[in-house]
Amino acid sequence: METGALVDVTVLPTFLAAVVLICVAPGPDMAYMVATGIAGGRSAASRAAFGVSLGVVVYAILVAAGLGLVVARHPTVLTALQIFGCAYLLWLAYDTWRDARSESPLDTDAEDHGWFRRGLIVNLSNPKCMLFFLAFLPQFLGGAKQPVLQMLMLGLLFQVIGLIVDMAIGWGASSVRDRILSRPRALRAMTYVSASVFVVLAAVVGIEGVRSL
Repeated sequence: METGALVDVTVLPTFLAAVVLICVAPGPDMAYMVATGIAGGRSAASRAAFGVSLGVVVYAILVAAGLGLVVARHPTVLTALQIFGCAYLLWLAYDTWRDARSESPLDTDAEDHGWFRRGLIVNLSNPKCMLFFLAFLPQFLGGAKQPVLQMLMLGLLFQVIGLIVDMAIGWGASSVRDRILSRPRALRAMTYVSASVFVVLAAVVGIEGVRSL
């Protein structure tokens, strides 16, 4: 890299390889996208993935702007986010369970049930995303003259890769759902599984929130 360059692109090969490995590793985001694909189909998975992606962009911008200092001074902010995230995931579980109990065949692909908003809120209410950026991005500042621009570049690249992976996972889950649309009982059972995933995720977030008190 030339001396005085605003950003350091020499770190990108290592950074991109690390991001791909992180995105494809099983975790809460992957479980959420699987549950969404099962509950709502490909359209729902796409909208949810874009919502999650926007949440990543928001956190990348906030971290680059110095959110870490605020968190260090007010750690209860993270606990509040975890409590909210737990409550919201429980609401998603209830809403999905209610859909499974409905008399009519489940076909949420044709409707907008706020999947984009759900993905955004789930991501923003997960402080692990912010903590990840605080711990991960600074390792790839390299020799950048403008650390803020470097972190923004890295955060946006992470967002693009994460979006691709999330959509692939959601579409994969929805393809299973599409194969059994003609079997209401099987589809209803899959939707119950989706609701159960939301409950498990809520429990994980809630336990972490209690431990941080």
